[in-house]
Amino acid sequence: MILKASQRGGGMQLAVHLLKPENEHVELLEISGFVADDLAGAFKEVYAISKGTRCKQFLFSLSLNPPEMENAPVEVFEDVIARIEAKMGLAGQPRAIVFHEKQGRRHAHCVWSRIDAAKMKAINLPHFKLKLTELSRQIYLEQGWDMPRGLEDFAERDPLNYSQAEAQQAKRVKRDARALKEMFQKCWVGSDSRAAFTHALKEQGFILARGSRRGFVAVDAAGEVYAIARWVGVKIKEVRARLGDLEDLPNVEEAIAVLSRSFDVENFEAQQQAALQAERRKEILEQKRGSLVAVQRDEREVLRDMQQTRLAVEVAARMASLPTGLKASWAKMTGAYQRLCAENEALINEALRRDRRGQHDIIQRHLKARRALQHEFEQLEYHRELNAKSAQREIGTRLPDVEFTPEPVPLRPEYDLAQPLIIQPDENTLSIAEKVARDPAHILEVIADKKEAFTRADILRALVQYIPDPTNLRIAADAVLRSPDLVEVKAGSEPRYSTQEFVSIKATLSANARIMASSSAPYVARNHIDTAIFKENVVLQKSVGASLSAEQETAIRHVLTSGQLSCVIGLAGAGKSTMLSAARYAWEKQGFEVIGAALSGKAADGLETASGIESRTLASLEYSWKNGYNLLTRNSVLVIDEAGMVGTKQLARFVSAVKKSGATLILIGDPEQLQPIQAGRPFKDIAQENGAARLSEIRRQRQEWQRHASRNLAEGRCADAIGTYWQQGFVSTAVDTPEAIAKLAQDYVTDMELNGVGVSRLALTHRRKDVHAINQAIRSLRKSGGDLAVETLFQTDHGPRAFAAGDRIVFTRNDRDLGVKNGSFGMVEEIDNGQLRVRMDTDGSDKARSVTIMPDNYAAFDHGYACTIHKSQGATVDNAYVLDSNTMDHHLSYVAMTRHRDEMRLYGDPAALRRLEHNHDWSTIRVGDIRKHSGPDR
Repeated sequence: MILKASQRGGGMQLAVHLLKPENEHVELLEISGFVADDLAGAFKEVYAISKGTRCKQFLFSLSLNPPEMENAPVEVFEDVIARIEAKMGLAGQPRAIVFHEKQGRRHAHCVWSRIDAAKMKAINLPHFKLKLTELSRQIYLEQGWDMPRGLEDFAERDPLNYSQAEAQQAKRVKRDARALKEMFQKCWVGSDSRAAFTHALKEQGFILARGSRRGFVAVDAAGEVYAIARWVGVKIKEVRARLGDLEDLPNVEEAIAVLSRSFDVENFEAQQQAALQAERRKEILEQKRGSLVAVQRDEREVLRDMQQTRLAVEVAARMASLPTGLKASWAKMTGAYQRLCAENEALINEALRRDRRGQHDIIQRHLKARRALQHEFEQLEYHRELNAKSAQREIGTRLPDVEFTPEPVPLRPEYDLAQPLIIQPDENTLSIAEKVARDPAHILEVIADKKEAFTRADILRALVQYIPDPTNLRIAADAVLRSPDLVEVKAGSEPRYSTQEFVSIKATLSANARIMASSSAPYVARNHIDTAIFKENVVLQKSVGASLSAEQETAIRHVLTSGQLSCVIGLAGAGKSTMLSAARYAWEKQGFEVIGAALSGKAADGLETASGIESRTLASLEYSWKNGYNLLTRNSVLVIDEAGMVGTKQLARFVSAVKKSGATLILIGDPEQLQPIQAGRPFKDIAQENGAARLSEIRRQRQEWQRHASRNLAEGRCADAIGTYWQQGFVSTAVDTPEAIAKLAQDYVTDMELNGVGVSRLALTHRRKDVHAINQAIRSLRKSGGDLAVETLFQTDHGPRAFAAGDRIVFTRNDRDLGVKNGSFGMVEEIDNGQLRVRMDTDGSDKARSVTIMPDNYAAFDHGYACTIHKSQGATVDNAYVLDSNTMDHHLSYVAMTRHRDEMRLYGDPAALRRLEHNHDWSTIRVGDIRKHSGPDR
């Protein structure tokens, strides 16, 4: 008996399936353990109970299929079901048993509830498929049935067995699935090369083609597509090994066109006539079967009524045989009454067995009659299959030997396997694991560090990294949800939580910011303000022939005359640093000490270079304060740049320190650029609550259409921005990510060859693995062009890396002695005696300098042709090359697409473009249009 089972939901669909009228006979043998007495009602009960357990697959559905010609009585099915319950731990669970008869075969279905109502947990069913296979073998041996070879040894299973999907496809084209599979396998076995296999298929009227999913397929005259690996029954890699490259094969549409040219009207009409006759013969047989089934149903109904009537009479007779009154009392005292009851029970059980034998006999007789009729169906299908084969072969004789021009092979970047990407493990992971093991509630600190609000699912996702066992995971999650540190901040179907600490910090930050923003501003004389604006205009006129905009002047007066705290929101490239340069002059003239700070060392350097404000990282500033140095006073002005990237906890500490000291705090940033890595969006909240000056006139991009696109990006109209670049020919599409990387690398290297080092350029993407791939691809092209002649391999923090004179390099850790920052770029000038001399990049406002790197002492560097978008915020280059990916959101896209002055090119594969198409407001661009009309891929 073949046993197949699955864990599933969808109780209503299963009930409908089990009672399908297309079955010749359906018998609901048993429904037990439910309140309802019908399948739909029973399965609804299980579904309702499962809602208290979060179990989605609340049913265990089993099919029991005895050999076709064996007469298995109901008792055999019941015995097997009982043994399965014992093996699976399902004894006592509510269940339903249904028998089906179809096409002369009888089989059964048993469906159990997996929900243990007492414990309100789903019963786990580990390795149930293996257990059922083992039991199936035992049943074949016990019953003396011939065991299928595939059950004895899976490797020996019948190669012509077909799946449900194959059966449905064969039914769709009115072919026999087994015969189709046999035909494909004969073509495969009888050929040892692609040419031989193509010829074998052609003889059968099929064309070997390239499928839409880039796999080998066969196409017939009806346009039906057959996956070669599936129908031949071999692995995809075996198909590829024998058939080779599929690029020079026709696609499905081309194959159908060839088949249509081989169409013969006379032959088609003859086939249609034969098919019509077969359909008429089938209709006659269907009517005959319908009549036979109706008669058999009536016979079974008559038998069932007769048996029920007879059993009722027999039960009444048995009851009448029992003594009553004093005789019954005496019989009970002597034990005669009990013996008589036992005899009656045995007689009734024998009557039930007799009735079952009667039902079994009539079922077997009916099956035998329908099998004889089924033989006629099979003969009809056999002849129809012969006609179909003949028709296909006839098409094959007329198929020409057509040669197809292969499509261009996609570009592929070259990678050096000796230079893999190595990501260093997080040093905190081990200590977190130990803390979570001691107290699962510690995970709240981990989650709240990155998320302002979170769900139970977020808690589970965080815990599973340290507690992989499902049972322990649920226990730990429940413990976390009971933690007194947890606060529900949003109710609903999926509650959202935060921590007591975070809620308190956020409230304190908001209150402090409100007080500081509404307090009186430190005095700056009006003449200092006017002089600062005048001097900045003079500098701008000399350097770029421009002046401060009205927005910039307003922002300068805002930060110089507002309260103890003020905000400036400036779009990417809107001139925030220029505005700060003028404000610095006025503050210093008034006698204030101006201190700059940013999250990263590179951003702090950029702030200092562009505005003249001496700057350092936020972490460095906090460290100094902790040790009693560089403390703020009432005479201090603290300017925090890129404030939109600072999390709530960190910004709260700075706001508190400034408030306590009486200093002035200026927050500069753009809340729509990169979001804080730490929890919260405090800059956006503070700006919304207390107001901010705004700089929306973009100055970085030199062309007006690009500035317009940047404004669209800043205001969330990403689709419009992408559309603008697409119309200008700056969106380059590819079949996949590797080709997109190859195209990007080619454009980057071409730019280097045409414009040299006088033009700055940078490739940007979200994921580190893509950064590594781009770096490798660009270096490979430069090496093949002879630009990187002599290489030296260095062991870096990111893995082994080869460098040569002329290579771009990026530093990934601050080092005060070297004078490099995390995210600083340069070019390798010389490699000598295991040391690298690097010429650091400048933005034109500071003097060029070189540093010498000794990798034994400092190994935090990598190739610097590309970097992550996070590393690029605040950077400005002449030309940017952006690789899109499925992980990018509109914040990342905004930053990546606004780093350039002159040109920005966007590269993406179809999957990335589909994401652009469906990601909220990106939907106005259609992928097909982009692929069809994108500009030249220079």
